[in-house]
Amino acid sequence: MVLVQPNKTILSGRVRSIRPDPGGRGTEVELEVLANESPSAERDFLRPAPGSVLTAFAAEPPFGVRERDLVRVEACLLAGPGGGRAVIESIEPRRSRPGSGG
Repeated sequence: MVLVQPNKTILSGRVRSIRPDPGGRGTEVELEVLANESPSAERDFLRPAPGSVLTAFAAEPPFGVRERDLVRVEACLLAGPGGGRAVIESIEPRRSRPGSGG
């Protein structure tokens, strides 16, 4: 896979599941999107809407993150001739809902 062009999606969400990637390498993380915090719509190729579910690839299981945790995620779209996928660049636990001061 190759980077389509520089792109970045930033979101707050809740982890729905963490499981081995079906391709046998890495981890698949399913996120319920609570807020899209991307600063640039032009560079946000994933454009996840609040209430939607985003499934993204992580090379390693996310450290310190469990199902049902609130998280902040930075992701990008990687694509090639056969299609594309969302790839997690960073994922961090949050203590409270976005906008509630935590």
